[in-house]
Amino acid sequence: MNFVLLIIEVVISYALLIFVYKKYEDEGLHIWMVIALILSSLMCIKSIEINSVNISLGLGISSSIYIANNILVQKKGAKYINNSIIMLIVFSTIFICLLLLSSLIISSEYKNITNLIYDNIVLLNIKYVVANIISIIIGIYINDYIYYELRKIKNKIWISNILSSFIFNFVEVVIFVFITKFMNVSLYIAMMTVVMRYIIKLIMLIIGTSVIYTVNSFRERL
Repeated sequence: MNFVLLIIEVVISYALLIFVYKKYEDEGLHIWMVIALILSSLMCIKSIEINSVNISLGLGISSSIYIANNILVQKKGAKYINNSIIMLIVFSTIFICLLLLSSLIISSEYKNITNLIYDNIVLLNIKYVVANIISIIIGIYINDYIYYELRKIKNKIWISNILSSFIFNFVEVVIFVFITKFMNVSLYIAMMTVVMRYIIKLIMLIIGTSVIYTVNSFRERL
């Protein structure tokens, strides 16, 4: 059941990505990447169990970040690569600072229990938020380079997307699991988490190839 819900999440994420591109074109993709990064960072605080392995949420929406990024890299080339990294670093830094600031500000007595729950959720799980942001930014940096180099060879889009996904996805997953699970679980559990998370996200990224083709079909009609 959880796996089915993850597929629904990725379908909704990709549908929204296509919608914002059709509505706002490249600017919509920039906006979506920032929104998706923030949402995935909040969603990763919650985890679900798949085959006895705890997996943090946000996989579907974070996958859409890479697909949106690949669309922009394919269109704008190497000039976009540094700009995308800088943009995400700036907005994610602002997001983390505001999140910490809101939890550190002294709460009122009104809805005191709700305030305490919010503060505890943010402060106790901030490492998940930070891990998600760091892993995605590093993943995008690696993906940009690999995807751009593969596209210069003039191969098929699906080849570039899948080959780059195999590499950057592994690095991203290892970074996320290392930050969130280090010293908290056994090596076996950590490795199983890496494998399960990697496989699920790889499936989502492969599905995302169809989104790139869909967006390209929009461009051909213009």
